[in-house]
Amino acid sequence: MKVNDSSIPSPELSTADRIIEAAMALFFRYGYSRVVVDDIVRELAISKKTVYNHFGGKSEILNAGIDRFARRFQQRADEIVDNVDLSLRQKLNAYLQHIGESFSRVSKDFWEDLKRSEPTAYRRTVDFRRDMQLRYLTQLVEEGVRVGYIRNDESRNLAIIMFISTVGQLTDADFLGQFPDDITRSIPATTTERIDQVLSILLRGILTDKFYQE
Repeated sequence: MKVNDSSIPSPELSTADRIIEAAMALFFRYGYSRVVVDDIVRELAISKKTVYNHFGGKSEILNAGIDRFARRFQQRADEIVDNVDLSLRQKLNAYLQHIGESFSRVSKDFWEDLKRSEPTAYRRTVDFRRDMQLRYLTQLVEEGVRVGYIRNDESRNLAIIMFISTVGQLTDADFLGQFPDDITRSIPATTTERIDQVLSILLRGILTDKFYQE
């Protein structure tokens, strides 16, 4: 079981980081339960002893990978939201692209497998995704209110909750599986496209004319 060469960690990383990156790439590609420590060992051409010198097992590697993903996601989100040189429209576009790029390489099999095999880790990722979207979308919406792009009423809070809820459901295979194929096949295939469409629909209800005029 091998991933593409582009996914192989740089040798400049620490051994622990290389193990995490190789393991997460395999997990994302094939699903968590299908990958064993031997696959990670082969991917990196290291000994199994080296892996166990740094981690207690596959589950520990997974949780370290989730922590690292969370740190990187938050760092980039902070850079976008705190950039005074970007307009609100540019921040929204950049942040949505960041969400899409961050989650688009995670396969449906990974989410389903994680939910079944590591429910605690799955819950952590779901909670993280919700909390980060709530934090940064709230910041961006409040900025929009201050500059007059977004209406200053309670509809903006409902729009935030609807957005987070909808994005979560649109990445849940069990949820989408409830609907006929002739409906779901028209939904964009990538996370980025789905997020963009959802936001476009919701924002129309809370944006002021000023947003479109500038």
